[in-house]
Amino acid sequence: MPLPSGFAAQLHDRVAALRAAALDALAVLLPVTCAACGGLGRALCRSCAEQLARLAAVRACAVRVIAADGSRVPVVAACDYEGPVKALLASLKERGRADAARPLSLLLRSAVSAFADSARGSRQAAVRSGLDSAAWVPVLIPSSARSIRARGYVHLALLWEQALPGTRSARALRLVRSVQDQAGLTASARADNLRCAFAAEPGLAGARVVLIDDVVTSGATMREAVRALEMVGAVVVGGVVVAETVRRSARGARPEVDTRGG
Repeated sequence: MPLPSGFAAQLHDRVAALRAAALDALAVLLPVTCAACGGLGRALCRSCAEQLARLAAVRACAVRVIAADGSRVPVVAACDYEGPVKALLASLKERGRADAARPLSLLLRSAVSAFADSARGSRQAAVRSGLDSAAWVPVLIPSSARSIRARGYVHLALLWEQALPGTRSARALRLVRSVQDQAGLTASARADNLRCAFAAEPGLAGARVVLIDDVVTSGATMREAVRALEMVGAVVVGGVVVAETVRRSARGARPEVDTRGG
């Protein structure tokens, strides 16, 4: 028998309060640092959690990713790449802080949900709707073997598992050559760096794919993934990321960037 909605809400709030109290007590016995600011207390301190909540604003990204048929591939982000989001991703990817995945996974889930909602009304994804995995296949952007060895885990797989437990994702893309770290590269240099760097599994022929990544900047990674997937006959219907890098001068106007083919 389902619980009354009011009781269920009260139970949820009570469990959340008990969990918070337990975490506070555990922090006294086994001190941890905030993965965002480094302060003692929790894996994510209250101040950083509040900043994270203020940053969360799911939206369509400004970057242009164009499919082979000339249609635009929409990319959805949960927030801007700044503040605690930027710090948490750095902790997850560079400092082995797997506990940073939890708050980031909540952002990813919100972006996936928003994409699913928009797909319901889109002809491009009208066969199925919602989070039904039969509607589309989530494909994770690949990391280099060196990065995976250094971290000890595949960070995007960890994010996906926590964002949508029990929902399978596909690691159907792989790097086929060495690439530079994208940080600090111009848009055109990013495109050159990733040109023909990915290969896709041929088993995805005919599949409707949504690309999953942590950050989008120029869109070069998404465009290269689209190229590789289209080579094996997959149809990329969208992309979902945790955060989008937005230049300060571009806030408000958010001009579109397209480095496809150049």
